[in-house]
Amino acid sequence: MTPQGPILRTLPSEEIEAWTQQTAAALSSFSITEPPRVTGVSLSIPLDDATQANVTAEERRRTSTAQTPRPRTSGDTRPRVPVRRDSLKRREALLRGNEGSRRRQRWENDRLLNNPYAQPPLPTDWEVRPTYPVHAVPYYLAPLWDARFAAENATRTAKARVSTRTEGQTDADTVGKIPKELRQKLKKAKGAKTLLQTLEKEVRVFIRDWEANRVTSTRDEFGDIDSEEEEIVFVGRSGDMSDMRDPRVSEELERAMLVLNSPADDLSASFGRWLVHSIGSYYGLRTWSVTVGDPARREAYVGIKDVPVKTSTSRQPDTLPRPLWGLV
Repeated sequence: MTPQGPILRTLPSEEIEAWTQQTAAALSSFSITEPPRVTGVSLSIPLDDATQANVTAEERRRTSTAQTPRPRTSGDTRPRVPVRRDSLKRREALLRGNEGSRRRQRWENDRLLNNPYAQPPLPTDWEVRPTYPVHAVPYYLAPLWDARFAAENATRTAKARVSTRTEGQTDADTVGKIPKELRQKLKKAKGAKTLLQTLEKEVRVFIRDWEANRVTSTRDEFGDIDSEEEEIVFVGRSGDMSDMRDPRVSEELERAMLVLNSPADDLSASFGRWLVHSIGSYYGLRTWSVTVGDPARREAYVGIKDVPVKTSTSRQPDTLPRPLWGLV
């Protein structure tokens, strides 16, 4: 039995009751709360040289000893001590360079330092704007601009349709001149010269015959008519008894001649028709092409213009320009 047993039995009941009340009052004043939880871990990495003042001499010695390279053996497995990181101040100093150096001059020029005319950027300088000049044109002026551009376009189109002949030049001035395009194409296609000669001979024969007939008809028209050779022909109202041709049809047939006839789907014949048009331009004739028949065929014609070029009553049939095939 412990020595406290007799003591507890000797305590009076009043003291026990008082002690119990004091203990209950003391326990009621306490509160049990949960300890606060740490949400993160603070980590600070010194980047400047100010922390070097807190380093002791012993730590400097151990750090310098650890940074000194030592020969490592094959069995050495100790981890290497990491080298201290460069500070931001050192990096900025390297970017600036030494005073008076080229690097320092470039660094100051990039930042417009020591420049009395340098102005800080304004807020408007950072706005996104177009790089081209913008002209604010009212919408009510748009129809006026459209009319102006339409007139200019019509003028350009009219000038493009005008022939390349110079001002004051007539059809008579173009006769006897070799087209430049014809000369260039015949230089490349030597075999086309024979075709040009064949077509040109037919056209020259046609021109000589037409001029000879025209001169003859002119002389007959203005010549004296012998009264003894006059004949009286009676023609009925319907004109069935007349064996005379219509003068308009006869003149139209005499003023045109078929030069080239080829199938419509023959692509190689287009060059021949182009030669016919070039020959007509050289002699001052009218040329055209038509599609006739079934199956379709393309026919190239040459004809005399309404006002003959360089043609008069005193012109002889032999006065023709030099052959085109001998000049190209």
